[in-house]
Amino acid sequence: MRPLSCDHLIVGAGSTGLAVADHLLRRDAGSVVLIDRLESPQARIGEGRVPLLQPLESLEVLLEHARRGHELYEGWSSWLEKDPDFRRCGALVVDSGSDAAEDGLSVDELQRRWSALGDWQQGGRFDSRSGIVDGQEVLAALMWRLRKSGGRFHGGATLEHLEEVENGVHFTTSRREGFAGRVYLCHGAAAPFLMTELGVRHRQRIETLCEFTLGLSGDLPPLIHWPQEKATLFATESGSVELHLITEPGELLPGGNLPTAEVSWSRLSHFRDCWDTQIPGLSAAVIRKARARYRRSCHESSLEVVSSAQGRILMPGAAGVHQDLLFPSLSEAVVEQTLSGFTGGLLEDLEG
Repeated sequence: MRPLSCDHLIVGAGSTGLAVADHLLRRDAGSVVLIDRLESPQARIGEGRVPLLQPLESLEVLLEHARRGHELYEGWSSWLEKDPDFRRCGALVVDSGSDAAEDGLSVDELQRRWSALGDWQQGGRFDSRSGIVDGQEVLAALMWRLRKSGGRFHGGATLEHLEEVENGVHFTTSRREGFAGRVYLCHGAAAPFLMTELGVRHRQRIETLCEFTLGLSGDLPPLIHWPQEKATLFATESGSVELHLITEPGELLPGGNLPTAEVSWSRLSHFRDCWDTQIPGLSAAVIRKARARYRRSCHESSLEVVSSAQGRILMPGAAGVHQDLLFPSLSEAVVEQTLSGFTGGLLEDLEG
């Protein structure tokens, strides 16, 4: 089998990798090849719907990306010619500053709006910009565009080696080797470790996302988010909700890689004990599914595009809990930065 050659190699066929591919193809930036360890990217998401959480006003660095993210989602039919069923249903945001917020809701108002809420201990605020989208439809639309626009997808291929040279990058996968003008590492939590192995300094951090499918029904807000507790609850189907809890990653294995992500049952038990009176039935709800995965977390420096010394290997920014809203904008940003030539050079001004 002859070596694979392309202008742009993208590693990881999740939403970010697929969006990077689409932005490159729409700009006629050259040939694009996308690889992934899975045979089909649509197999990546276990549940169909995912929350699109609006960043808090205090996270100003995220707000412009959020504005652009909403713009891309709402113009999705013209951007990708497919509709991922974005529903701007709004979210009840529970945090310590809720009572003082202009759009704050009192306890009485919360219980009037949603009858399934119980002995709520504090007010909240309703953010009408947040919503829910069908994650599988997002991936399907992006893959459809990739193939329509002339991009190539190679499934079942795991990246094994990268070597940056002056005019590009030599790469080896589990199926073949090749050469690319640039490589974009979009394969989630694995990307920062590979960049570290390549000698690139960065500030990207990893967190564990525990996802629970619970048998719980009732007149609840369509989306509840606890920023300080790093928790999100939203309905996926009749009689079922998804509860997402963020925890710290596990200890590194010898060699610097993470072990398999583990579900934090203690974190779930603590959360259910704390909120069972406010959300009656939460503690008794049947756990229909539990899973855990790593992802890059959300903080100010995580939005930086990280690149190798010669700017041939790039890692897009990440947005943690806001990733599903911000990924089109962050993908667009890395493509624009690449095509304008603002890449290359190690980060030498790291703090902490």
